Amino acid sequence: MPKKKQEEHDNHDRWLISYADFITLLFAFFVVMYSSSSVNEGKFRAVSDSAQAAFNPSNMTAKHIEVVPSLSSVIRTTSRVENITAIKNVMKNFEQDKKLEIFQNGKGIVIRIKDTALFDSGNAEIKSQAEEAIDHLAGVLTSIRRDIQVEGHTDNIPISSPLYPSNWELSSSRATSIVRRFVNMGLEPSRLTAIGYGEYRPIADNETAEGRGQNRRVDIVVLNERPPTGEHQFTNPFADLIIN
Repeated sequence: MPKKKQEEHDNHDRWLISYADFITLLFAFFVVMYSSSSVNEGKFRAVSDSAQAAFNPSNMTAKHIEVVPSLSSVIRTTSRVENITAIKNVMKNFEQDKKLEIFQNGKGIVIRIKDTALFDSGNAEIKSQAEEAIDHLAGVLTSIRRDIQVEGHTDNIPISSPLYPSNWELSSSRATSIVRRFVNMGLEPSRLTAIGYGEYRPIADNETAEGRGQNRRVDIVVLNERPPTGEHQFTNPFADLIIN
């Protein structure tokens, strides 16, 4: 009686051979790609660290990031320091008398002058002894290509005279006197703005004589950025409205 042919068992692991061949080919492909490219080590590390952090959030650690300032920001900072130094040089008498303060805020460089250094009480005409300093300041501001905003401020003590019915008029007239002097010294009128805030932008308590003295001031602000040419021109806010 002939023997039965032994049945062959199916080999369920044959797919591993094909999978191993595929992985080998894929690895060879990436090796070729890597060898034919130029890898930026810094970028590679950054991508690698980011990938590791993404897939291993528990291993994330805080790292110090060194921020290198751009050349343009260094130039701007240097120029700003030079401008402030030049302003202090021409206004040194005011600074010695503690009637001048120069600082920077969000708007730009602020040249803050106490009113007693520039004007007599209740008056908007620049004192003769202050004219030279203002003229020299105009010379410095001419070389700084920024718009300039002159702000007049008062304390809260009311004023009433034929020329100045209120602190609004007094503060506006004082700012305008400075602007007019700047124009006479060659500053372009288009760069200048005169604003009177009256008593409504105090920096100290008006309840004390010292506080009122601080509030009576003129702020000459060298603005951070000069608007592009033509931006000063009037634009009609209703130009885009369609009227049927």
